[in-house]
Amino acid sequence: MKKRVLITDRFAQDVYLYLQQQPDLEIVRSDSPTHLPLEQLVVAHALIIRSRTAITDELLSKARHLQVIVTSTSGFDHIDLEATKKWGVTVMHTPTANIESAAQLTLALILSCTNHLNLAHKMIKAGEWSREGLIGIELCGRTYGIVGLGRIGTRVAQLVQAFGMNVVAFDPYQEDEHFEKHKVSRLSYEEVLKTADIVSFHVPKTLETDFMLNRSHFEYIHRGIILINTSRGSVIREQDLCDAIEKSWIRSVGLDVYEKEPLPRNSRLLTYPNVVLTPHIGATTEDAFYKASHVAAQKLVAFFLDGSTSDTLPPQVPWYGATPFKSDA
Repeated sequence: MKKRVLITDRFAQDVYLYLQQQPDLEIVRSDSPTHLPLEQLVVAHALIIRSRTAITDELLSKARHLQVIVTSTSGFDHIDLEATKKWGVTVMHTPTANIESAAQLTLALILSCTNHLNLAHKMIKAGEWSREGLIGIELCGRTYGIVGLGRIGTRVAQLVQAFGMNVVAFDPYQEDEHFEKHKVSRLSYEEVLKTADIVSFHVPKTLETDFMLNRSHFEYIHRGIILINTSRGSVIREQDLCDAIEKSWIRSVGLDVYEKEPLPRNSRLLTYPNVVLTPHIGATTEDAFYKASHVAAQKLVAFFLDGSTSDTLPPQVPWYGATPFKSDA
């Protein structure tokens, strides 16, 4: 009997054809990532999804033949992992597929914030020619802070070191050897915020990381700091961030993620000239899309071939399932 695989969202076409060629698989595509056809769901043995498909207890209660879910994403907050455990469904993700793309976007936001590229572009488009208000800063010799020295954070460290920056980081779960290997100085969270000229966040959405940057930290944060967030919007409390911007405590901000997405049209963040905003595009490159599709397909084939799994969820990795983050400040 063939295993029925339902692909719910965008997927690389050549990888889709590869799956179709597997003799033991029957591949079906859904017309909508958010409303899965019941007649397809009830007979599916596997789902390949992206972040627009929410896996809930209600959905799983209908998919009684479901054995495995593979999400072609690094994040997994669209999946109710307690529910998948309850229904005995194996879940895997693709955490390595978007490393380069997310790190590259982080660097793009850094350069836009340090050189006022968004303002310069708007001025030229408006027919203006002026350097007033466009004085930037050099990266060389300055201190870069990383919160979360995992796959993406480590890659960002390598990139900013090429600019001659000194890199410090906070990650309570990485061994000292990892910091030493990548020439990164280990500091506490408070020390990173107090000393770094630029800080970027590279952590998952967990109880520990929810609002881990809030009003209590802005009180002592390094004045004139540049903040970058390409991880999850819940990491920064936006109301407190806006207050700090209005007090001129922050030089510039680059955000790809937000507490609520899409970003509401009445968000205060839209009113500041020193804030650069992008619509959650950290993994939106041709390369990351293909790699995520390819890796997801490999995981699915291996699962039905011999039951092997990799990058299973919930992950046995730092930050997940930890106690809520508390500042010592």
